[in-house]
Amino acid sequence: MFFASVEKSITRLCSCFPRLLFWLCLIAAAASNAGLVGYASAGVKHRTQKSASFNVLCQGNEALSTATLRREAAAELNAFDELGKRTADIDDAAYQMQLAYRKAGYAFAEVDYQIEKNETTKVTFIISEGPRVIIRTITFSGNFAFTHDVLEDFFAKGRSGLLGKGTQPFVRSDFNAAIDRIRQHYITQGYLDVAVEAQKFEFAEDRSLVDCHIAIQEGLQYKVFRVAFHGDVIADAAHNLDRIRQELIDQPYFNRKKLLLQTQVLELYGNKGFADAVVEVNRQAEKNPEQVVLDVLIKSGPLINISAIEISGNQRTRSSFIRKRLRLAPGDRYNLSLEKESFRNLYRTGIFSKVDIELKSTETPESRVLVVVVEETRSKEVFFEPGWGSYEKLRLRVGFRENNLWGTGRNFGIQATGSLKAQTLTGNLTDPFFLNTDIRAGLNAFYNRREEPSFTRRDVGMSVTMNSQLTETLLSTGTYMIRNTDISDIEGTEDQSSENYDFASVKLQATYDTRNDIFFPTSGQRIFASAEQAEAVLGSSINLSRLTGGARFFHKLTGSTVIGARYTAGLLVPGRDEITLPLAERFFNGGENTVRSFKESELGPQNLEGDPTGGYGFNTINIELRQRLFGNLIGSVFADYGNVSPNRSRVEQGKSPYESRSDVISDTFNDFFKGFRPGVGFGFQYLLPVGPARIDFAFNPDRDSARDEDFFVFHLSVGTAF
Repeated sequence: MFFASVEKSITRLCSCFPRLLFWLCLIAAAASNAGLVGYASAGVKHRTQKSASFNVLCQGNEALSTATLRREAAAELNAFDELGKRTADIDDAAYQMQLAYRKAGYAFAEVDYQIEKNETTKVTFIISEGPRVIIRTITFSGNFAFTHDVLEDFFAKGRSGLLGKGTQPFVRSDFNAAIDRIRQHYITQGYLDVAVEAQKFEFAEDRSLVDCHIAIQEGLQYKVFRVAFHGDVIADAAHNLDRIRQELIDQPYFNRKKLLLQTQVLELYGNKGFADAVVEVNRQAEKNPEQVVLDVLIKSGPLINISAIEISGNQRTRSSFIRKRLRLAPGDRYNLSLEKESFRNLYRTGIFSKVDIELKSTETPESRVLVVVVEETRSKEVFFEPGWGSYEKLRLRVGFRENNLWGTGRNFGIQATGSLKAQTLTGNLTDPFFLNTDIRAGLNAFYNRREEPSFTRRDVGMSVTMNSQLTETLLSTGTYMIRNTDISDIEGTEDQSSENYDFASVKLQATYDTRNDIFFPTSGQRIFASAEQAEAVLGSSINLSRLTGGARFFHKLTGSTVIGARYTAGLLVPGRDEITLPLAERFFNGGENTVRSFKESELGPQNLEGDPTGGYGFNTINIELRQRLFGNLIGSVFADYGNVSPNRSRVEQGKSPYESRSDVISDTFNDFFKGFRPGVGFGFQYLLPVGPARIDFAFNPDRDSARDEDFFVFHLSVGTAF
């Protein structure tokens, strides 16, 4: 066996793991006091405050609590306490409280105050809330270029309801901001003389409703009629200048178009080596003012070559590492695009907080020195990351990272995770620029122990991973992994699968990701497909093929409503000379991140004791509607649907264990789209810097009482379901 020579060491490591975790926590705590901690609680700044030497009372407030009002005016109240009890500070505090009411839709709220100075100063804020004003209608006049529906969408902020179709409070600042957005929208479409005004507000008798009318005078639409280039129009740039001209002709004109045109021409000449090019763009007067003619004067200057490279500011990072990230070298002709790419390459390393690249003159007008000045970030990081899962319960992850090992840009890390159900210890060494390419290579060693519902598994091994960012959104990954797996505490099984075995495989995966946020996406998609092969020639004692894939999509329905959908599937095929596969290699379903109406891994085939035995295929479908309620609090409703194939174990079917590989494959394919189990429910998420804290309440509308399925399951965890 591959790991026979280290089995005693691993056993010793397992026995001392709790003590190891304790010492890691102790070391991390000491490092935190030394200023090495990289993980903090959302960047919250704490201020030590002395006890206030005055009393604050609020009268007449019902919609907003006294605590909320004091929080809104905290800076002004502190100033009153610390700077001599100035009346002006209380006046400012009353204004902040009134502003809080106005932002909540109480358009007529007024906040007054009284100050009583006796032995103890008492400040009483007297509040007249008035009604909360709801916008009943918004109407427009004078709009011909854009429909009512298009313009009304600019006022969607603050609208309640699951799909943003509910009531909308009248907040004057938000209303004016929406009018400004409409005005800017018109301007970017060439309506430079547009006038947009809130012409009339009609309030109901009790002032709880308001009808808003907006008057629009669109004016002429200005368009680019002609673009003329003059000066140093070099032959090598003529084709691209003509392309720029054609892209602008008949397009809406607004003032920023001159800056955009200037930038395009400067970039074109900069890419040709003219670092000192000067471009002037002027608008010419025409008989028809809506027909805009742009005159472009180009002064190219000399062709520039890079004579040398100077690097400064790097205290830990090797200069050779920086030079390898640059796309320009001594002797090269200057190229603006390559300079920008060099800038991005240096920032992408993650080890610099600031990067400046500029050209320094020399005695020769055509030669320049490329000067690179960097500021380094803190490279060492100790982190604590507590967490919670409905199955593992309390989790704690502690570790150490070095993000610039020996000044080479390589990363080293070690971390330990402990929970009531699992313990892990991992170490990794990563080279983000393997062999000076864009390939990211990693070497990982790991020890994992996890108590599954029907067995306990222990893994120890290592892996080598290489990935390449083929495009901005497409990532390819290749992994070779070898591990020893030991399965113990098996609650019952219908076959004699290996309980201790070596596993070695090669895995290829492609991932397409356009999500706008990895923790809580509101738009985009993530699609992946992977194929894994375990063979004896790789060092494995079992043979198998594993295919997995999936897609998740997110779409913003309104400013505060997002719908997400996910489909994932997997298929296991035993290799030659294999009949069944160990429990640790099979697919399980059910839990906080799959079908939430089931507890961890409890969906699918079972043994006689009711413990899950897993399967050789699975499908999971999730649809979730997420609605921002207020602040960082999100509400959601969801529907889950999933299965495991074969969906009944051999013992449940009253059959003997499998005797041939073909029977396993046949049963898997026959049941691959059968035996789906549902889950519906609702939940809440509170957005944190490390991902949302999540509570889900899931129900099984098709509960199978014969299998002792739960009608209701509660999950508490950190992170989105998908």
